Amino acid sequence: MANHNPARVVLLFVGLITVLAAITFNCLSGFGDKSGVFKQRTEDVTLKYMTPITPAQWTFFVWDFLYFWIFAMFVYFLVGLCRSRSVYDWMFTTPAILPYGFHVTTIVNLCLNITWLFLYDRELLFPVLIISTLMMITTYIILFFSCHGLKIYGAWLNKYHKIDLWLFRILVQNGMAVYATWGTLSTLLNMTVYLHHQTPIPRCDSAMLALLLLLMELLAWFLLENFYLDKHVRYIVTIYPVVILWLGGILSNYKCFDCSIYIFSALILVISCIMFVVRMTIITWRHYKQPLYKDNALSMSPVEISLTQIKLFL
Repeated sequence: MANHNPARVVLLFVGLITVLAAITFNCLSGFGDKSGVFKQRTEDVTLKYMTPITPAQWTFFVWDFLYFWIFAMFVYFLVGLCRSRSVYDWMFTTPAILPYGFHVTTIVNLCLNITWLFLYDRELLFPVLIISTLMMITTYIILFFSCHGLKIYGAWLNKYHKIDLWLFRILVQNGMAVYATWGTLSTLLNMTVYLHHQTPIPRCDSAMLALLLLLMELLAWFLLENFYLDKHVRYIVTIYPVVILWLGGILSNYKCFDCSIYIFSALILVISCIMFVVRMTIITWRHYKQPLYKDNALSMSPVEISLTQIKLFL
């Protein structure tokens, strides 16, 4: 039978508290020295350390959007605890779709997020780059846990809780995909800032390096999601829009339309748009022609499924 596990509930509440703390500090960082916590506004630091690939300030609204999305995800988790369902309540029992690793990594990531705000405020560029890289890595781990869990229990959810299946895809998988993408872009920007201001590398070279890495990551992800990881990431669709938004912010900051960085950024933007259209077309076709689950397929209970899984993912 399913084992009700208070430890999982504790992790949910700790995660929610951490999200609220991250939102609070993010808001305070916008007030600078008036906050009594920070010395200057995050926007002022960004303007002080401008690079050729720093996007327009309006693009950074994504941070606020992300915090709201993550908060909504935790609210959904907590609402799930109060719902009257069968003994196999996947939010409150062991096994569960989201293992302990998901919750622990999310809490660690949000703590790193808060740390980044303070380091950025003090203009400690190398520690900022390190923390940003760790944030990026932890978002990848979070996304892995969410995709792995849904791959294992997706058929059962599709049969008994189809609405929850789609809410999970939207709030958890796509929300974490936005976070992972934005974290990757932020890390590339922090790398460019560090190379430009703390090393003898020319600013254009550091910017071109970041753009080249972005293009390589896009191409690698496009191949992985369409040909190797389809069953795990089929309905993740938010990565390309985030990249498109970021690149649009870079281009809107430029007044020199014939420089190499502008041209390269525009080229990656076009490639991203094409990838997004192709990806949506593939998803639509596979949704109808190659569905992940069959409605009439027999599926084991979550407890029976868990007996076949590695303990790490419970």
